[in-house]
Parts: sequence; C-alpha cells; structure tokens
Amino acid sequence: MAQFFQRTKDFLGPYYYRPGFIYWTVLIFNLSNLRSYTFDYQYGWERVNFFLIGTVIYALLGLPLYLSLRLLQIFWRGRIKTFKLYLLEVWGGSFLSLIAVRVGQEVLIPLFEFENFLKSGKFLGELITRFLSAILLVAITHNRLRFFGQELERASALNSELNERYAILVESDEEIRSHASALLHDRIQAKLMLAGAKLTKISEVISDEGKIGVLPVIKEIEQIRSIDVREVSQLLTPNLTGEGLIGSCENLSKEFAGDVEFTLDIHQEAELLDEELQLGIYRIVEQGVINSIKHGPASRITIRIADIGERVSVEIIDNGPGGAILGSGKGSVIIDAWLSILHGEKEIESKPGNGFTLRVFLPKR
Repeated sequence: MAQFFQRTKDFLGPYYYRPGFIYWTVLIFNLSNLRSYTFDYQYGWERVNFFLIGTVIYALLGLPLYLSLRLLQIFWRGRIKTFKLYLLEVWGGSFLSLIAVRVGQEVLIPLFEFENFLKSGKFLGELITRFLSAILLVAITHNRLRFFGQELERASALNSELNERYAILVESDEEIRSHASALLHDRIQAKLMLAGAKLTKISEVISDEGKIGVLPVIKEIEQIRSIDVREVSQLLTPNLTGEGLIGSCENLSKEFAGDVEFTLDIHQEAELLDEELQLGIYRIVEQGVINSIKHGPASRITIRIADIGERVSVEIIDNGPGGAILGSGKGSVIIDAWLSILHGEKEIESKPGNGFTLRVFLPKR
C-alpha cells in the first residue's frame, strides 16, 4: 500500500511548469467552450465578432496565471520543489484563475457590453474542481516529459562518468607506455651494452675460431640495442618534439612496411598543432592502422591528415574485405577515449569488398 501511495505521489508531482504551454492549453480549452456560445448568433460578422472579443477576454484572463507561473519558474530555478509546496502552488494557481474569472464577470464583460459566457458555480466547489483538474491534467501532460528529463539527466551523468574514465584510460595508457619505453631505453639497452662489452672482452682471449662465432653475436646485440630497441621505444612514446607528427607517422608505417604498403598524405600544417592534439592524432592513427592489419587484414593503408578550417580531418583507409564495423576492442576504446578528450567526432565507412575507412574530425586548439 505504501508503494502504491508513493507511486501515486510521484505521478502527481512535483513538476516544473512551462508557463507558455499551460497558458495556451487553457486558452484552447476555453475557446472550445466559447464556440458553444456562438450558436446563439447568426452566421456572419455578429458571430465572428463575438468569437474574437471572447478570445481577447480569455487571453486577458489567462495572463495573471501565466505571469505567476513565470515568476514561480524563476523562483524554483536551482531549487528543489517539495511536494507540499507544489500542492500549495497548484491550489494558488487554481484560486488565481477563479479570481480572474470573477474579475472578468464583474469588469470585462460589462466593459465590452457582452453576454456573460464566463459561467462559474459555487466558489469553493469551483476551486476544488479546478485544483483537482489542474493536478491531473498537469500530471498527465508533464509526467512523460519529466521521465524523459530524468532519463536525460542519468544519461548525462553516465556520459560524464564515461568521459572521466576515458581520461583515466588515456592517462594510464600513456603512463604504461612511458614506463615501458624508459625500461627499454635505459635498463634493457644498458644490459645489452654490458653483455656486448663482456663478449668483446671474451673475444680478446679466445682463439680465432672462437672469435668467428662470437663477433657476429656481438654485432647482432649491438644492432638490437641501437636500432630495434630504439624503434620499439619510439613506437611506445613517439618523439613528436624531435620528429614531429609526420616523422612519427612515417616511423609507424616503417614498422609494418614489410607486409603492408603505406601511403601518407599529411598536411604540413599538422606540425603546427599543439602537442596534446598531435599525440591524440598519432594514437588514433596508430590504433586505426593496427585494427586495419589485425581485423582486415589489409595490404594497403592510406593515412591522410588534412586541415579543414577550424578542424583537422584524420582518415585511415584500407583495402581490407570490409563489412565489419569496428567493435569494442581495446583499439576502438582508445580511439573513443581520445575523441572524448579532444571533443572530436568519428565516421566509419565499411562495405563488403570495399575496405574500411575510419574518418575523424578534431577541433583545433
């Protein structure tokens, strides 16, 4: 029973009114009542004149209620409306509308020398009737609107939470990459250098036959240390300051160049973008390339970065089989996270046999 009363209470209110909507709704209802009085008049100007003047009277009588609701709307802005005060508010509105009718009977009707079409019964009975009618009509017309408003608020809160998680995800991803890059660059390189130095010392005391076997190993270790480890380190944390966005994208394409043919079309003005935007573009390109290779698989990939006025356009186009829309894997989550941080938008084109296109638009800073 308590749940029933609570649901009934939630249905009835409290509501935040739209004064204009209520004003026009009441006016339309009154005009339908006014129309029934027009049958007392002959067709022609007399009937039209009665309807027009009646409309003016109803419009004037509705203004006090509209203005009071408008003031209440301003008052409640930023405040929580309680159910008891809401009932008092509706009661006051009903009382005001009834007073307006009585004023119309005493002032406006004699002023226009018009037939009294503003019929009203006993004051208390009319007040109760208007109050109950207002409660039900407002509940019926506003309940769905309030439901959608609550759903919108929940969606907005979830969206804010998602954006916060995206920011944490990007921050964590960059931090892990930075630590991994530092580990490769410092500790792994140092250990490889130390291993090479030890082998060099060993080669000095062993036979010529032993040197033939050891020296190529020393050379391979040095190559791994100076080239392979450095390349992996740069892929983890691109050197945007030193190599720029274009150079970093070229390094990325070289990493997969053996299996995939790359075409880079990057506008020179991309180098003038701020560092965070450049990093975001690089990460989007990186994940787009990985997805094209992993999910395509693609043998040709085009990376296109263009300046389009107030925005930057980024496209990753492949020649894969297409037809499969980017799912919710790590790659697409990273892309969405960067889009959230940079306030960007994305478009996806994928048709069977026509490859896959990821198109991103990012506002300039």
